[in-house]
Amino acid sequence: MPDELLENRMKTIDDRVPVIAKSIMENDNIYVAIDNDKVIGIMSYGKSRNDEYSESGEIYSIYVLKEYQGFGIGKNLFMIGINELINKGYNSMILNVLSGNSTIKFYEKYCGKKVGEKQDSFDDTILTEIIMYFEDLEDIYSKYNSKNANTIAKNN
Repeated sequence: MPDELLENRMKTIDDRVPVIAKSIMENDNIYVAIDNDKVIGIMSYGKSRNDEYSESGEIYSIYVLKEYQGFGIGKNLFMIGINELINKGYNSMILNVLSGNSTIKFYEKYCGKKVGEKQDSFDDTILTEIIMYFEDLEDIYSKYNSKNANTIAKNN
């Protein structure tokens, strides 16, 4: 996401916090990665919001702070998301990646396939997102699951 857009979203974070907090309490679908009481990553998941993939789950977001990338935290969050979706009865999922984001290669490594694009509006800025589709979550999880998820804590 462009820096200017992120900065603008940060200006309105106080307005969004109550809505986000309510969603967390109602849905219990967010995990966080913590290092010495500092939130360094986050992942949220649930039922697909895309009508074309209504039978699939979706990882809504995965974010890891730049200085913590490359240590397997994103992979751990990704695998936890897959496992949670499996536990909810899904065996496929989608996720959306901003066009041009290098994490597309990460998702392709874990069997993600580009199946389309969509336009999304964030604070009056139109961004293109790539829709990634993952089939057979149980197979993906068993092949690539990391046993080292000790920095991940469920947000309650």
